[in-house]
Amino acid sequence: MSEQIDIGVLSESFNEFLSAEWPREKAVAYPRSNAPYAADLWSEISALGWPALSVSEAMGGLGMGTQATAALHEALGYAAAPLPLLGTMLAVALVEAAGSDVQKEVLLSGLADGSTRACVSQPPDTPLNVDGQTLNGTVANVLDAPSASILLLRADRAGHVVWLAIPADAQGVSIERALLADTTRSIGSVTLKNVSLDSVHILVPKNPIALENELLRLAAIALAADALGGGNAVLVATIEYLKVREQFGRVIGSFQALKHRVADHKAALEAARGLVEFAAGMEGGTPHALLAALTAKQHVTRIAAEVARDCIQLHGGVGFTSEYVPHIYLKRAKLNEALFGTRSVLLDRIADMLEAA
Repeated sequence: MSEQIDIGVLSESFNEFLSAEWPREKAVAYPRSNAPYAADLWSEISALGWPALSVSEAMGGLGMGTQATAALHEALGYAAAPLPLLGTMLAVALVEAAGSDVQKEVLLSGLADGSTRACVSQPPDTPLNVDGQTLNGTVANVLDAPSASILLLRADRAGHVVWLAIPADAQGVSIERALLADTTRSIGSVTLKNVSLDSVHILVPKNPIALENELLRLAAIALAADALGGGNAVLVATIEYLKVREQFGRVIGSFQALKHRVADHKAALEAARGLVEFAAGMEGGTPHALLAALTAKQHVTRIAAEVARDCIQLHGGVGFTSEYVPHIYLKRAKLNEALFGTRSVLLDRIADMLEAA
C-alpha cells in the first residue's frame, strides 16, 4: 500500500511540474520550432532527476522500477512533452543488463544525470554486421536518434547478437531526421561509414533473447502509459470545450448524445488503465510479464487513438486547426500504435504466446 501511495505522489509531482512548465500553449507552439526535442525542458527534468528514475541505486540512480517509469510516461503523454526519455530509459536497461563494469561506469552516470541522451534500435530491426575494426551500415527509423548523444544499435558479430554503444558525434556517423506528423517525437536513420570500433563500444549480453524481450516489455509499457496519458488529456480538453461552445442557444456539453460519447471514452480509458497498471506491476522475466505488456500496448494505444479521433469531431471544425490540441494527441497516439510493433504484429505474437502457454 505504501508503494502505491508513493507512486501516486510521484505521479502527481510529474503532472504538476509539466502542467506548469509545458502548458497547452507551449505544446501548440512547439511544432513551429522544428527542434528534435525541448532542450530547456530536458535540462529542467534532468535537474529533477527524472532520467535517473530507472537507474539502479548501486549505479547512482533512484532504482524506482517499472511502476514509477510508467507513471512518468503517463505524465509525458498527458503533456505531449517532446522529450527523448524512452530511448534513455531503454538504454539504461540495456547497459545494466549487458554492459561490463567499465561500460556501466562510463555510460550510466551520463544517462542518470541527463548529460547523455540515448537512442536504442528496435529489437526486431535487421542487425548491423560487425566484421573487423570498422563498421558500415544503416539503421532506419531509430526513435530519438536525432536528439541522441549516444547510439545503442543491435548488431551481429560472428553469429552472436551484440549491442554497440557509439557516440553520435563519432567520425563516420550521420543521422538523417525523418519528417513525422507527430512533432512531439523524433525518428532518424543512422548511417555508419567506416566507424572505428573498440571493445569499449561493444556490449555482449549473456542472454540476447531475454534482453530483447525485456526491452520490448519496457517499451510496450511506456508507450501504453504514454497513450493513456494522452487519451485522458485530450478528453479533458474536449470536455472543457464542450462546456463553453454554444449552439442553438445552449452549450453543446448539455446535449445528451455528446455526453454519452464522452462517458464511453472515459469508461474505455479507465479500463485501459487497469491493463497498464497490471503490466507495470509485474517483474521482468516473470511468466506472462511480456504478454501483459504487449496486451496493454496494442489495446491502450488503439483506444487512445480512437478517443483522440472522436475528440477532434467533438470540437467541430476547430478540431482540425493547429490552434487546438486534439490533433497533437491524435498524431502522438498513432505513432504510439506503430512504435515497437504495430497492433497486427503484436496480436500475432500474443497469439503465438498464448498457443505456446
